[in-house]
Amino acid sequence: MAARRAAAQPAAPNTSQTSPLTNAQPSPQTGPQAGPQAGPQAGTDDEGSLESQAHRALVAWLTQEHPLPGQPVPVREFARRLGMSRTPVRSAVGRLYERGLLAYDPVVGFTVAVPSLSSIYELFELRLMIESHSLRLYAERPDERASEELSELVEEAAELASAAMDDPARYIEFRDNDSRFHRALVKLAAFPRLLAMYDDLHLSIHVTRAGMEAPITRARLDTAVQEHRSIVEALEAGDRERARELLEAHILRVRDQTIVFLSRPRP
Repeated sequence: MAARRAAAQPAAPNTSQTSPLTNAQPSPQTGPQAGPQAGPQAGTDDEGSLESQAHRALVAWLTQEHPLPGQPVPVREFARRLGMSRTPVRSAVGRLYERGLLAYDPVVGFTVAVPSLSSIYELFELRLMIESHSLRLYAERPDERASEELSELVEEAAELASAAMDDPARYIEFRDNDSRFHRALVKLAAFPRLLAMYDDLHLSIHVTRAGMEAPITRARLDTAVQEHRSIVEALEAGDRERARELLEAHILRVRDQTIVFLSRPRP
């Protein structure tokens, strides 16, 4: 696997920036000192429940509506839509800020974070570690067969690739299929906490890549489908080491493809 890591790792992000949650002095209406704090707010169970509702709504917005990096978070709109004050919404925003999914701008307030190349590199490395180790754990149980879900997802992906070329709006379905395929691989480890860690990581990857993926082309989609198919075929043949190697190569290819695309000058 070391040979495939030839691409230079992006420089580490500058961590010397002031945290708006602790040091900024913004106006009462937009500033984090007026509301957002990391973690659950102290208070009654009802307040915690409201913050949880706001957190779920914000996550749904990030993962389903695909706001672009730099787009402001409509805190007031969320509060109005959810029928609550802005306090629990700001608390939920603060939690997502601490995770690096949101950023803070002293002029416009909280926004969807603009990812750095180094953060994308790191997320892919973490993904590689979890998915590869999941297949390694699965290989330790040679009598256990992979579910038919994987092959079904590959066939579905092939159909969605064609559909996405006819209607680019359906690419979201293709990407969802890709997510379900990789999650199914992690499930093979039969480690619930590992799966929970992966789900948490996947949220970061999903939000980080939103609106910043390489252009949709037939070759790109077909390559992804074929690589998934090869992984499943190796698993079905009982060659789990080969399946793990193919999975690692697939993840590293997508990582490098993503970084190369994001490194290109914007028009």
